[in-house]
Amino acid sequence: MSSLDYTYTHIDTLIDRSAWVAPVIDPKKTMLLVLDMQKACAQPGGAMYIPSTGGAPEGKDVVQPVVNVLEACRSKGIPVVWSLWGLRPDGKDAGFADVKWGLQGALAQFPGAWGNGGDELVDELKPLPDEPVFRKHRFSSFYGTALTEYMRRAGCDTLVVAGLSTGNCQIATAIDGANQDFKIVVLADTTAAIPSGKDDPMGYGQHWEALRQIQANHGDVRTSIEFLKMINA
Repeated sequence: MSSLDYTYTHIDTLIDRSAWVAPVIDPKKTMLLVLDMQKACAQPGGAMYIPSTGGAPEGKDVVQPVVNVLEACRSKGIPVVWSLWGLRPDGKDAGFADVKWGLQGALAQFPGAWGNGGDELVDELKPLPDEPVFRKHRFSSFYGTALTEYMRRAGCDTLVVAGLSTGNCQIATAIDGANQDFKIVVLADTTAAIPSGKDDPMGYGQHWEALRQIQANHGDVRTSIEFLKMINA
């Protein structure tokens, strides 16, 4: 059994996917964003490791789908960019994050601070020399980064997002991308969400609510398997 099984068997009973912004994928106009696939959340034993709750994927289980999508995009000539999320240990770029998370004066010990090990990519994923890797301090991969410029320069109007986490960086990136009229496609089996701390029933919790919001308002929710078929990979 994999924590991904529930996604594959129930996605259409949980999410109304009757309308698409990208019913087809043109590889020449598409970019892949590998989103924050960092050890803190995706590697067992990571300080912010994401377990499965409410039928959502577990951190370790999303790695292989991301690998599959990455390899397929490279083979099809789809450009790839990478994001890494973290905060300065001194908190100068934290905004209100340290207040919201009860970390005032303690960000140097926070596993999401740069240099604490959790900010590194999981071992299974390696950027190629010509694939830009950018660091960000907000959930959106468009905020304060060159992602828009990368897409415009490459002639891309579609961004496929593979990586973590659904309730934070996936949805924030989807909103900011949609607000610039990019077609956003998020892959439901490549992402997971931090548990709410409640006993979420199957099909509920941050992961599913974020995916429902993305599909309803900001882009498309696919699985990696569906995406690979769309690009004939």
